[in-house]
Amino acid sequence: MKRLSGRSNVGFPIRQLVIVTSLAVCGLVGMSFARLAISEYQLNLQKQVLVESVNRLKVENQSLQAKIDYLQTDAAIEKLAREELGWTKPGDTAVIVLTSHPTPPLTKPAQAAIPTRMLPIWRQWWNVFFASPSSRP
Repeated sequence: MKRLSGRSNVGFPIRQLVIVTSLAVCGLVGMSFARLAISEYQLNLQKQVLVESVNRLKVENQSLQAKIDYLQTDAAIEKLAREELGWTKPGDTAVIVLTSHPTPPLTKPAQAAIPTRMLPIWRQWWNVFFASPSSRP
């Protein structure tokens, strides 16, 4: 008679099945951990960028607040009134400086006609046949 042992005669032993299943579960847990670590790293990078942006905006806010404080002073208001609006204080004399240079015209001056001798020959022939009589030299 055959001796019976504790092993089953199944082609795939249960012990190997448990080991393969355990390795698969450990692999999945490891992959999940790696994804979480990568996500945390990316979030930390985004946090650093945002913190730098906030700090830069705080500095800009402080400079703008200082400018607002300055513009609300009497000296700034007086400077604006004198330079931008041309106002004067009582007792001041307003001076208007006249320049000797004429103001430039608002429209472009008509271009001088190019002498016919300076035009290329094809242009001279073009003008003979297609130009209006008033534009011919």
